[in-house]
Amino acid sequence: MANQIDGTHQHAKSGKLYTYTAGFDVTGGDIRWHATVQQAEEVRLRPEGMIETNTPAAAAIAEQAVRDAVVSAIDAQDDSPGL
Repeated sequence: MANQIDGTHQHAKSGKLYTYTAGFDVTGGDIRWHATVQQAEEVRLRPEGMIETNTPAAAAIAEQAVRDAVVSAIDAQDDSPGL
């Protein structure tokens, strides 16, 4: 992956704090990404995906789009029973 971002996210309901590292590439109007998400030093999730933006400005919005996708993946996982 050509670009990398690090971040944190605290789940609103559970209060759990997650850290993540995400990598992404922009090709045409598509953003392909993958991340490693940790909570309390334990890897909890390895989400990945592709965001179809259909815009030549994909590179300009890629970092925020990937952050949003990772946060959505964390929230979806933490909202599931058994975590």
